[in-house]
Amino acid sequence: MAKRIPVADDSLLMRKQIRTILESDKDIEICAEATDGLEAVRKARECRPDLAVLDFLMPAMNGLEATREIKKVRPTLPVLLFILDDSALLEWESKQAGADAVLPKAEGSKQISRLIHSLLQ
Repeated sequence: MAKRIPVADDSLLMRKQIRTILESDKDIEICAEATDGLEAVRKARECRPDLAVLDFLMPAMNGLEATREIKKVRPTLPVLLFILDDSALLEWESKQAGADAVLPKAEGSKQISRLIHSLLQ
């Protein structure tokens, strides 16, 4: 059975890129898309995912806040947070918020599938 993953990013282009990469894997299903943090939290509750992929910078509620809210409801749900730059501070803040993994967007297309499979195990 395919693992269900919602993708949250305010950039349509980024959501499409993530969808294209992940849907090439028969073991992954994109169960929802969100354009802001509030919607990401709602979708993570509604679609009962196996993992959530969130952007760090989103309107209404950023990725850190969304991660905290998701973890309140689903503490064991793995969360992968995309950050703009490879920054030790952003990575530390993300981990403090409950993110299980952090991935700079520049490296995303190369590593996202491998990282997601690692988090799902």
